[in-house]
Amino acid sequence: MAYVKVGGGFVHYKCPRPIGSAKGRVILLVHGAYDTHAVWRNVYGHFRREHTPIAIDLPGRGASDGPAIGNAKAYAKFLDQLVRALKLKDFIFWGHSMGGSMAVDFAARRKKRVKGVIAMSSAPDWKIPKKEITQWRKDPDGAFRRNLSHLFSKKTPLGVVESYDRMLRTVPPRTCQADIASCATFRAAPKLKRIKAPVLVVTGDEEAWIEGSHRLRDAIKGAQFALIPGAGHAVALEQPQVLCAAVEVFFARLK
Repeated sequence: MAYVKVGGGFVHYKCPRPIGSAKGRVILLVHGAYDTHAVWRNVYGHFRREHTPIAIDLPGRGASDGPAIGNAKAYAKFLDQLVRALKLKDFIFWGHSMGGSMAVDFAARRKKRVKGVIAMSSAPDWKIPKKEITQWRKDPDGAFRRNLSHLFSKKTPLGVVESYDRMLRTVPPRTCQADIASCATFRAAPKLKRIKAPVLVVTGDEEAWIEGSHRLRDAIKGAQFALIPGAGHAVALEQPQVLCAAVEVFFARLK
């Protein structure tokens, strides 16, 4: 386990080697709302030998210090600090869901830092009903169950769903509430035209929020698009081999 000091707390990350001795592409893996770095386990395992994936736990979950962050502006500041603390430059920013919103926002703001962007099952902004935010405080068990029902393809094995559910329930409800509140504050759409780095937009063909990926694809000049069959929102858990193959193609096209 490795840690880096960011602001007033420590952020946990997993990396196969010292970042100063990076091999291949340096890939910052940022998970989405309610998740931990564990959601990347298949992706991390695939890329760790030839590349340098860095899978973090966002504040307030996993082995990272809290409190959780509750808005997009604060996340932008956090990511700026994290990237400086890890001394990252010319890296791939691969974000899932809320993490994908962070990735495109970062790429629009810090053009010289990123070599490429992967926005997976994501969107430039999210329409979040207020009742979804308050449910995490009033009825967390119901919120966990409601969220799980939207994440997977009908073809996904039950064991994958149950394994994810166990991971999800390690995240404190107050952190989940902060996550969904953060999602409601992202406003990346006006910034997308500023992105200069190559972008891959990835989504499952049974994604409940696929419209967000379509908006990213259409708004980012030159964006590549990969539709993963047999996957919903949890693409990295449902179809890791197909997903990683699509990313390998994207990597091969980078300078």
